[in-house]
Amino acid sequence: MSANTELFNAKAELLFEKLNGADYEEFAKLCGRYAAFISVSDIHEQAYVFRASGVSVREAWDKARAAAEEFIAAEDFSPMWVKGDVTVKGERAALADVIKCISKGYRFFFRRGIAFEDSLDTAFIEAELNLNSLISYKKKTIELTMLNKYLANCELKTLTQLPENVILFDCSSAFCDEKSEVYELYSEGNSCGRRVLKRFDKDTAMRVISTSAEYLSMQIGLDGKFDYGVYPALGKPIAGYNMLRHATSIWSLLCAYRLTGDKFLLCQAESAIGYMVNNTVYKYPHKDEKENVVYLVDKTRNEVKIGGNAVAVIVLTEYMSITGTDKYKKLAIELGNGILELFDERDGSFFHVLKYPSLAPRDKFRTVYYDGETVFALCRLFGLTTQRRFLETAAAAADRFIVNDYTQYTDHWIAYSMNELTKYLPKEKYLKFALKNVQNNLEKIYKQPTTYHTYLELLCVAFETYSRIEERGLQCGYEVDGKELAKTIFHRADYMLNGYGYPEYVMHFAKPSEMLGSFFIRHDDYRTRIDDVQHFCSAYYSLYRNYEKLDTLRE
Repeated sequence: MSANTELFNAKAELLFEKLNGADYEEFAKLCGRYAAFISVSDIHEQAYVFRASGVSVREAWDKARAAAEEFIAAEDFSPMWVKGDVTVKGERAALADVIKCISKGYRFFFRRGIAFEDSLDTAFIEAELNLNSLISYKKKTIELTMLNKYLANCELKTLTQLPENVILFDCSSAFCDEKSEVYELYSEGNSCGRRVLKRFDKDTAMRVISTSAEYLSMQIGLDGKFDYGVYPALGKPIAGYNMLRHATSIWSLLCAYRLTGDKFLLCQAESAIGYMVNNTVYKYPHKDEKENVVYLVDKTRNEVKIGGNAVAVIVLTEYMSITGTDKYKKLAIELGNGILELFDERDGSFFHVLKYPSLAPRDKFRTVYYDGETVFALCRLFGLTTQRRFLETAAAAADRFIVNDYTQYTDHWIAYSMNELTKYLPKEKYLKFALKNVQNNLEKIYKQPTTYHTYLELLCVAFETYSRIEERGLQCGYEVDGKELAKTIFHRADYMLNGYGYPEYVMHFAKPSEMLGSFFIRHDDYRTRIDDVQHFCSAYYSLYRNYEKLDTLRE
């Protein structure tokens, strides 16, 4: 017996010991049998799934185990990650009803296994259904052609037609990692297939910050440009580029560096800053001794976005704060000048998008995010320079947020902007609005079925404002239940791990090792884009910074 088969058998036995305590009897009432699934990955390629059925759990498991062992021996395959699933409960359902359920939900959010025959020979766990296109969410159906293609690849008999009725099932599941440590996995719901976390703590936050920042840092090439993103189910790169997202991704690297002190993160961030700076343009002929108006250009679309100027300022001020340099002070001010040129004093609005290279008007409004980003940046510029023009513009724009009730947008950038503005102008109207922005959205955020990464940012940044009000006894005239806010933060922090690159998730992706420790957006083809990872990382960064205060409010 080879070392690989010995290792696999040892891991399989550990998994069975973990799974053996579940109550499986209910499932056998459906068809008198059980199904077991063993997934194996060498970390580098998508997991192979071996399935078998039997009249007992032990029989089903041993048959699946034998099939996996035969493969490992024949291919000299390294079983670094091994996952076990055994059917634990289920019910019969009309296939038409299953398809209706699929069509009404979010893409890739069908989280149960399906067996197409009572023999359970054609049973598939949810990871197989979702990551091998067995369910067509685009067409809102299950396609027999795709199903048969997968069956053939698994050397299983194909189906002549789809049955009228199927068996839906959940599994008792466990995962064994490269260190032979075993983790119990959630068996149902939107956390299905992810390791059970008894309590979200500070170490968990630090772990996801560190790994996601490392992932981002590794996407930066020698020229300072990021690999923009990938659809990891198929390993398909995401086309295009966005300089605004480039900049925000640098920001999360810098924030992570504050916590980890990892010099590589800082070096990579500096390289990406260089690329960003090389994509700025002067409005007027440049003279070193004279202040100018500067814009950040998105050359993929030949346009200037006010949000791009804003996040560039945020990045440069963050970098200077961390390193204690004033290297980019002049450039930050000049980017701020670009923002001011797009401000309308009559109504407190910003003009959002210009054409490039003409700098002619393109879009008065593009997205609400730009407004919050811009006010945040102007407050950062005031902190850098103490120039009242930046703070006064920020305040005028914030007044417009209040008049137009920007709480309706559930916007994390509004939370950032109000948190920063109230550091310098702790006026009651701004404090009240900052709290309303979170309170008005608290129930919606708690119940959000997708991981929706920016919501945790909103919650945690608003909590900073809430804490400042409480600690300094500031007059606000509006109350938020701190315990309810903390409860929602910890709930979302745990729930968002359903989009984290745990090995038990990424083992079913095309290239698991490349996605480990990152984040993905399940309902968009498991999209992993630099700004997605940035938002997750920034959210957990804000939570980490406020963890002790939050933990005292946890019930």
